[in-house]
Amino acid sequence: MIESEINKKYCQSCGMPLRFDVEKYLGTNSDGSRSDEYCYYCLKDGKYIVDIPMSEMINIWIKYTDKYNEYADTMYSPEELRNLLNGRLPKLKRWKQKLETSNIHHQKIQDIIVHINNHLFDSLDTDRLSDMSGLSKYYFRRIFQAVTGENIGIYIQRLRLEHIAHLLVSTDFTLNQILEQTSYQTKFSLAKAFKKHFGIPASQYREKYKPMYDEQHTSLTPEIWSIQPMEIFYIEVGEKYKDELRYKLIWNRLINYARQYNEGKSDCKFVSVSMDDPSITPMEKCRFYLGVTIDNKKVDNSQPGVMEIPGGRYAIFRHTGDYSLLHRFYRKIYEEWFPKSKYRPQSTFSFEMYMNHPTSTPETELVTDIYIPVVKKQ
Repeated sequence: MIESEINKKYCQSCGMPLRFDVEKYLGTNSDGSRSDEYCYYCLKDGKYIVDIPMSEMINIWIKYTDKYNEYADTMYSPEELRNLLNGRLPKLKRWKQKLETSNIHHQKIQDIIVHINNHLFDSLDTDRLSDMSGLSKYYFRRIFQAVTGENIGIYIQRLRLEHIAHLLVSTDFTLNQILEQTSYQTKFSLAKAFKKHFGIPASQYREKYKPMYDEQHTSLTPEIWSIQPMEIFYIEVGEKYKDELRYKLIWNRLINYARQYNEGKSDCKFVSVSMDDPSITPMEKCRFYLGVTIDNKKVDNSQPGVMEIPGGRYAIFRHTGDYSLLHRFYRKIYEEWFPKSKYRPQSTFSFEMYMNHPTSTPETELVTDIYIPVVKKQ
């Protein structure tokens, strides 16, 4: 039957009828009480479970039309449901203009974050970055701090110092050699900034955190390949991977995007990108993205973030098994393989390519290729 509009309240995010007869179907407010405006799919502890555009919210429900019908006691076809939600969602609280603008601003800042990472030791003029974002200088600074929790000057300084810390523990570079790769003017200015940030001098940091390895337990055999640059559509994940529902929604969004813009081609790849070393950068500040390779001819300016994965020489390690064990594998790479190899990591940037899909593959058979940019040791 077609749901009646009389005396019906809808979730102010996804547009699904609210069921007050079953309390568990309602979302929760910041104080833990049940919401009378949002369903449990959309609101948890006063926060939206996933940050997506309105069009993606509709696409998710079209994919799960049968679930909507079961919940709402309706019999919509996917097309009927799409027409219904296209008319309903723009009127809901979540999708008012202010929040739409907020989502657009968030994506613009994510694009600037990617740019900063790719040009970390270039001149990063704040006025120029605000121009690139299309925001005024005032709003750029304010929104950047809202998204990252730091003002842009402190943010760039932290990334630079964390990269230097990475070089200290993963290479044998002297401070003079590190200076040649950074924007610091003198060894004194670098040493001062480093100690202020990490609490100890660079020499002590290296001594304390330099990885040790056992000569008898090195069995990693990566392939070394040069790859061409490739573009991906990306979604910022951060710590959302800790919430199973939010993580699944991100994957669904990627799959929908891949189908739409790659026209069902089987050669598109799902990837994750990590821009920080979690042994150096606090986990809550690590930048982590999921993405899917795209045909850049299909992308237009209205689409969400697009990132270019740099071309160049990579050491490629294959991991088989549960994703939760990947961090141990990374530790083996840095503590066992790099010290004995002819290579050093070129940056903290790395990415993973998923060779099969977690929804259809047992955890023990998941295959992940890890790509770490490398250069030969001098």
